[in-house]
Amino acid sequence: MVRTPLIATIAFGIALAAALPAHATGSTADGATPSAEVAKSTSQVKIASTTPVKMLKDPTGLVAPVALPAELDAPSPYLPQNACVPSDQVGIKKLRDLVLATYQVGGRGNSSRSCAVAGTSEHKEGRAWDWMVNVKNPAEKAAAADFLSWVTANDGENARRLGIMYVIYNQRIWAVYRPGDGWRPSVGHTDHIHVSLSWNGARAHTSFWTGKTFATDYGPCAVFAKQPAVPRKTARLTRCDAPTPLVKKTSYANRMYGSNASTVKTAQGVLKITKSGRFDVATYKAVKAYQKAHDLPITGGLDQPTWASLRPTKVKSDVSKGYDVATLAAYSLKKYGSTTLKSKSAGKAVLYLQNLLGLALADSNGYFGPKTVAATKALQKSAGLKQTGVVGKAEWAALAAKTA
Repeated sequence: MVRTPLIATIAFGIALAAALPAHATGSTADGATPSAEVAKSTSQVKIASTTPVKMLKDPTGLVAPVALPAELDAPSPYLPQNACVPSDQVGIKKLRDLVLATYQVGGRGNSSRSCAVAGTSEHKEGRAWDWMVNVKNPAEKAAAADFLSWVTANDGENARRLGIMYVIYNQRIWAVYRPGDGWRPSVGHTDHIHVSLSWNGARAHTSFWTGKTFATDYGPCAVFAKQPAVPRKTARLTRCDAPTPLVKKTSYANRMYGSNASTVKTAQGVLKITKSGRFDVATYKAVKAYQKAHDLPITGGLDQPTWASLRPTKVKSDVSKGYDVATLAAYSLKKYGSTTLKSKSAGKAVLYLQNLLGLALADSNGYFGPKTVAATKALQKSAGLKQTGVVGKAEWAALAAKTA
């Protein structure tokens, strides 16, 4: 929706911008977390003012497609990227389209991008957008000033309604989870505004788009430590549990969507897809299908559990190594007899269970998936137990008796 008052505002801003000093351009990659960017000292970059542009007292902003409720969305906590989702989230697409239609200046930039680049970036989950508005272009700078003034006004009221976590522009960063700090030093971003959304914002589960508020969506969780999280299509209303330590490690480095490497070509050979060495969408889908079939967290990445399954000869550490079956069964009953394991459980106990159940090496990865459930039910049936697919003391005892 385009309104005449907004065009007039931008025209006024052009004249105003002409009187302001120009700043050095040259954007940085959006890979670093906000805290990492802020940590860089101001001696490394010249900061022109306390705000990225002259803020407006009465910005025009965006028009919501629904009537806004009196209740305001809760400010999002900082929810850093931890998964790989190579597609634009619906909330990003809606925000991008509305901003471009409203201001009619600047470029559409990019949202989702390669997960292979270093650092933490919500671009890798498709919930960040770079609106290409250069601080040296008067019309673009004026549009940026209006948008940023509107987003951050009243301690970020509109940022909360849109599910914006933080914005970066012209060497400054503002975060909804730190509204009292205002605009803090950052680096680069002189030719675009970077917008990162919360998971509520990414799913368009906010009052701006729906007319109602939602509980905080904490997004994906990592199953294993220092490995990618499992993307999810539905909201998670509780914080993630601490990830479990890896049970197997390989000599291969993790490879994610966007990677180009000989090891990617190796994986493509095992997966029986085109061996290009490029981790493209077809490879991402093939990896997810393999993970689903082999009791692995479905991350879409060639992570350590997946490499251990694909290339078991490259495993350099395995917490179950050195145990014979009888010793492992007796130890597991004593150690884990009071521990309940079920679908999506993970860790050392699950790997021991899988070994005792006789699962194939490719399916024994320390993650309680469908094959482990099926094997558990088969054990329960043979032992005269109720076939729940859940492991408790009776199942550990049955395994110990079976291997004695």
